Amino acid sequence: MIFLFYAFAREIAPFKRRLRNRTPLAIHGLDGFRAEIGGKRFAVVGHGIGHRRATETARRAFDSIPDAELVIGTGVVGALSSGLKPGDLVLGDRVMMMDGDGRVAEQVIAVADLHSSSVGRSLASAGIAYSTGAILTSHRVLATGADKRRAKESTGAIAVDMETAAIASEAAARGIPFVAIRAVLDQVDDEVAGAEMADADGNVRPLTATAYLIRNPATVLKLPKMIRNLSRATAAIADALTAIAHDGKLPEATKRDRGPVARKRRH
Repeated sequence: MIFLFYAFAREIAPFKRRLRNRTPLAIHGLDGFRAEIGGKRFAVVGHGIGHRRATETARRAFDSIPDAELVIGTGVVGALSSGLKPGDLVLGDRVMMMDGDGRVAEQVIAVADLHSSSVGRSLASAGIAYSTGAILTSHRVLATGADKRRAKESTGAIAVDMETAAIASEAAARGIPFVAIRAVLDQVDDEVAGAEMADADGNVRPLTATAYLIRNPATVLKLPKMIRNLSRATAAIADALTAIAHDGKLPEATKRDRGPVARKRRH
């Protein structure tokens, strides 16, 4: 059994559309589905945005389905490295945690080398480019280029999200190997439009959102670019997960849908 965790439905939607044999997860308090892909059993679980939600969901999932052999964290990240662009894949080689005050915890969560190498081989066999490096998990959105560059300088991480460390910690506590494969949504100097509209758990607060849009009407003009970037990122996630599930042997239909590929990159 492989656990696949994601934050919100759009992240997993292109991959989900490729599956014909999925069934509901059917576990109270958990959103997601089960599927057999490439001869492997998957439990695909949505945990929502933010560290607290991811932690609570992971605990409930592990308690409900105790036979997990591998945990994969996926979804979108923000680039901290200037070499990453929307749609690029990041295979984490370690995970770090940044608290709400911007301090990096001393604990660095290791990623399972054996399984990470196996994932890397599957991606390479499928001709899918990816970068390797540390993924930073932050309790808040790093909304500006200055925020992201400071995080890069202080941690050496190449990408940032709000959930990877939570999933990795819960997997480590149970001795289950963990791998993170994520796709870039925004470049290092891109401003995350509207970050102030959401709280630490990713909830959009209506009054705050209304006030923000009144003060910043140009935010609406940035949405089409964000949607395009999200489409690139989620398509890359779907390709990566398909390659992992099939040990690098992509189905012909997937090959036809993909464009030219590049080589693995290090940042």
